[in-house]
Amino acid sequence: MSKKLIVVVGATGNQGGSVARRFLTAGYRVRGLTRNASSPAATALASTGVEIVQADLDDVQSLKEVFRGANAIFSVTNYWEPFFRPDCRAEAEDMGISCREFAYDVEFLQGKNIADAAATTTDTLDENGFFASTLSHADKCSDGKFEELYHFDAKADIFPTYVNKKYPALAAKMSCIHTGYFYTSYNILPDSYFKKASHSSHKPVPHFDPAGDMGAFTYAVSQMPPGKAYMAAGTTCTWPQFLETWAKVNGVTANYKQVAPEEMIEATADREAGIEVAAMFSYSSDPGYDGGMSLLSADDLRKASDK
Repeated sequence: MSKKLIVVVGATGNQGGSVARRFLTAGYRVRGLTRNASSPAATALASTGVEIVQADLDDVQSLKEVFRGANAIFSVTNYWEPFFRPDCRAEAEDMGISCREFAYDVEFLQGKNIADAAATTTDTLDENGFFASTLSHADKCSDGKFEELYHFDAKADIFPTYVNKKYPALAAKMSCIHTGYFYTSYNILPDSYFKKASHSSHKPVPHFDPAGDMGAFTYAVSQMPPGKAYMAAGTTCTWPQFLETWAKVNGVTANYKQVAPEEMIEATADREAGIEVAAMFSYSSDPGYDGGMSLLSADDLRKASDK
């Protein structure tokens, strides 16, 4: 009996690499997509038995080719890569838009290309065979209060909105996996990340290790019926609790300080990044990081596996 094939977008990244390794262990044939097939990360992954294929998320036709025959597809998109790239910022300036909006446009188009290509494989996909890493839709979930939380809505506008609207057959085989705050995200804004802009220091939020846990979480999701949405998180706690743990792990002393969004933005060297992240923290307080959606958790997956 031939092995099932899973195609993993972003296989050399944190989420994709974790998924590739877990499904390889589970006996799948794994095809890993990456922009640079000769990178050290790609070479290391290939040495484990993953088929490394160079792919361009801006080229939908090339994605159709590499998705052909897949029994499962893992999708992930990256807002922050075009956000920080100097050439993208220059292009955004020429267009007269912010780098935040420019990065939204890039991520939205790449997500759309993944969905368009994946829709051509519906016949070969397993009943629950399309796994999309995504986030809640901030604009809709906040009733318009957060209209420009771009790195949330760029994902949600495709997974699930676009897929549900345009490709019902693909949507019927899709599972949406929302990801909690990455444990390592503070590295993006080292000077201001822990000066939280959230309005409530008491509201628990999900935290997640993408490299360590995304593979196991996605594999568990693959054992579930399709059409469900999840929150991938290893821990759910308040920011003061998170900071206390972070300080212990790093051997430093830290105290939680509540600040207004404007103060956090001013403390951030990259103002556009400060605006985007401050909005995320505020959104996490009301309506909540999950947008107030009813999402299944790791506990739900454990309960299902025990039945």
